[in-house]
Amino acid sequence: MNRELLSKAFGNIEESFVLEAYRPVSGDARSASERIVPMKKKRIVTLALAAALILALGITAYAAWSIHAARQQELRAELKIDENNVSSYVEYDASDEPAGGLVLLSAVNDGQTQRIYVNISPVSEEEASDPKGSEPFPVYAVSIEGTEFGGNAQKYAYDKDTQTLTLECFLPVDNMKKAAAELGTDAVPIFVQMITGIDTSRSFGPISFTMTGQQLRVFDLGNALYHDPETDKDIEIVGLDLAPFGAVWKVHYEGDAALQARKFEDWQAYKPWCDLEENVCKEAKIVFSDGSEFSIGGSQYSYYEDGAVHLWNSWKLSAINIDDVQRIVIGDMILWEAK
Repeated sequence: MNRELLSKAFGNIEESFVLEAYRPVSGDARSASERIVPMKKKRIVTLALAAALILALGITAYAAWSIHAARQQELRAELKIDENNVSSYVEYDASDEPAGGLVLLSAVNDGQTQRIYVNISPVSEEEASDPKGSEPFPVYAVSIEGTEFGGNAQKYAYDKDTQTLTLECFLPVDNMKKAAAELGTDAVPIFVQMITGIDTSRSFGPISFTMTGQQLRVFDLGNALYHDPETDKDIEIVGLDLAPFGAVWKVHYEGDAALQARKFEDWQAYKPWCDLEENVCKEAKIVFSDGSEFSIGGSQYSYYEDGAVHLWNSWKLSAINIDDVQRIVIGDMILWEAK
């Protein structure tokens, strides 16, 4: 029986019983039949039990709420949300009852992926343990109910006292948009599946979720021409779209559209240019006001759009402060500088 039902049940105890339980006992009453005393004791015990149960439920609810609040605080600190002014990071009210054991903690959109942090419970310590042996379990997935769209999830933290598992879920933005169009609503129902074996799994949720907005800073780099000594090729660096957790370099080179279209069919022809793309991503540096530098690293995938090759990458490390960028450089070349 849940907390609401118990509260209603105890709330239906007749008021006369409550008043009688706390009424002072007169001298005449003490000399009355001994049968009266056990009856009053019974009523007092009933009320005491009711109060104890409500208190226990309150403590349990508080413990559950505390782990949600604690995780939210930890996430903000580890991802450096406040320190780096990540206004696009959204936190949710975690005080409500979980929907099918699923609690929404926070979310952020890195441009290509909607990251969603959730708590699921109850999950035993054995279920949440790391994979052992050759089996890849447990495996986690996030799906949009009523559609074929989904993404992957991975373990972030576990609290054995409350049997609460925190997951970081990754839903491609394109999948989110397609699902919303298919369902005819921006608020799509998501659920998490924990697969613990070939034929064993558990589902948590669903819960309604609306894709969050992206925080983005766009840098026009003026088609700066860069000669790469490693590949001995030239490439134009068109621009950079920078978010707190992801970035897209935009570059242009001879025959890029055709090479991108056939890169998997004619890898040998594309490989030298692929190496050049990677060199740009790895060698370019973002410089902040305190002198620190950040390298986006190699791209996770590329695509051709609007006359340029887009090289996308994201990072699971803490956010960066996109408003604090002072210079963008590659080698000795300054691609952009704050005025």
